[in-house]
Amino acid sequence: MVFLVGFFWSAFILLFIFIPLILFWIFALADMFRRRDLTVIGRVVWLIVIIMLPFLGPVTYLLVRPPAEMVEYWEERVGL
Repeated sequence: MVFLVGFFWSAFILLFIFIPLILFWIFALADMFRRRDLTVIGRVVWLIVIIMLPFLGPVTYLLVRPPAEMVEYWEERVGL
């Protein structure tokens, strides 16, 4: 019975905490590399922040980044 309780909590942590955190991290990295409005230095800084702060880094990046519509607007206006 103790084995089942330990297995339950291990599976719970894996499925509901660890895997979503990894997927969230990968999404933030993929979004960062897809954006064309970031300079090389900006990408390096965000890469360091996202990697060094595993939860706080992606959350900060996704809250601070401009919406996709704003990026498209500036690309059309500037002509990138």
